Amino acid sequence: MDKNLLSLSIAFFTACLYTGYTQAALFDRGGGLIYDNFLDVTWLQDASYAETLGLGVQGSGKMNWVDADNWVSNLQFYDNIRDVTWNDWRMPATFIDEFDSIGFDETGQSSELAYMYYVNLGFEANPSLDVNDPIPMSGNYNPFDNLQYRSYWSDTLTDLTTSARAWNLHFHFGYQNFTGILSDELNIWAVRDGDVSPVPLPPAILLMLSGLVIIRILRRDKKTNTDITA
Repeated sequence: MDKNLLSLSIAFFTACLYTGYTQAALFDRGGGLIYDNFLDVTWLQDASYAETLGLGVQGSGKMNWVDADNWVSNLQFYDNIRDVTWNDWRMPATFIDEFDSIGFDETGQSSELAYMYYVNLGFEANPSLDVNDPIPMSGNYNPFDNLQYRSYWSDTLTDLTTSARAWNLHFHFGYQNFTGILSDELNIWAVRDGDVSPVPLPPAILLMLSGLVIIRILRRDKKTNTDITA
């Protein structure tokens, strides 16, 4: 194989390996972190980390909104790839606090959860609201673990009612609504603003790429010398 072609192939492979295809909205950064380049947020790869830790109602990971907000605000997640503990977590935001946001926002514009459900994961609305229906399926790239096909809290309280209620989205149906912050226990998906640094290339690949660059330079210099003496 021509070394230039080999160099390009390796560069393409490593780019795909560490950042994902450019057409995708989700990028696996390693260390249990998934970056959304459209919303510019980083999600926990474990979509129900509180359950993994055995927290919440009977270890289910579900909490009322007050407890969920307190837990995620104090969450410290160790990233073993970068040797960093991230402590700036929150629950997903709802952008549009209006009655029109209730229901099936297939555009994904009203909240981070709606964008995740309809755009990133490519799930469809299920107006039946029947929990006995099969869970949503999609051919979209889905790098997440432990995704719960029930309701997830938003961090956004609504001003549309006199009682304290917060937005949420049901991941079995794609249905968005608000409910009481103390009367219901829902799932929690931790997210933080911004990206994390990409995973550095392993030394072996860096050494190989450096060697290919040196070979290319030597070949170019040899060709230049040949042209001069010809």
